[in-house]
Amino acid sequence: MKYLVVDDEPIARRRIQRLLKEFELLECVGEAQDGESALKLVESLRPELVFLDISMPGMDGIELGKKLRDSDVNIKLIYVTAYPEHALKAYQIYASGYLVKPVDNTQISELMNHLFPDTLAKLQYQVGHDIRWVNVPDILIAQTDDRYTHIYFEGGDALIDTPLKKLLADFPSHFVQVHRNTIVKKASIVSLESYEGTHKVVLDGVDEPVSVSRRAYASLKSVF
Repeated sequence: MKYLVVDDEPIARRRIQRLLKEFELLECVGEAQDGESALKLVESLRPELVFLDISMPGMDGIELGKKLRDSDVNIKLIYVTAYPEHALKAYQIYASGYLVKPVDNTQISELMNHLFPDTLAKLQYQVGHDIRWVNVPDILIAQTDDRYTHIYFEGGDALIDTPLKKLLADFPSHFVQVHRNTIVKKASIVSLESYEGTHKVVLDGVDEPVSVSRRAYASLKSVF
């Protein structure tokens, strides 16, 4: 997916590009320091996503956004501003989202999870002092673990502080609840097993079947 960065500050443009490097499917096709240059680049490069500063000399981000929206109703506009109160004005021209300077990993991750839950979504976790990321589509199982959520993915596992309820709400096409404390990847379900009142689900890529509650089993049985 192609994107363009528009900001009169070179440091701000570089920061956005650096933070977006985590998302392999995104490709920066250009950058502009003012509205007029941005219009020309959008016309020639046809990006699907534009990150634009609101406060710029000459044509500001709001005016630029209106022109971009008039020329392509499908283009996604992400406003970047140091003033959160500008967000309402941005949404009045159908902005897809906004980021508040200084932009950080958390803001970028939440935005991508909201805009592209099935393709670009990532979750952050920590190993020692290192921050790492996992693609949401790679998560096979998530289970409540005391105050945290234990996620299992191909090649490892990790603890995150995102509750199961939020994972299920944010990524309904990816996860299905199989127990009060467990959700699994829908696309990985191979079969359902039932023996003497005990129910389990078999997942592709997972050695052991996962326990399923009676209520969830009835619901899953009607689908799988």
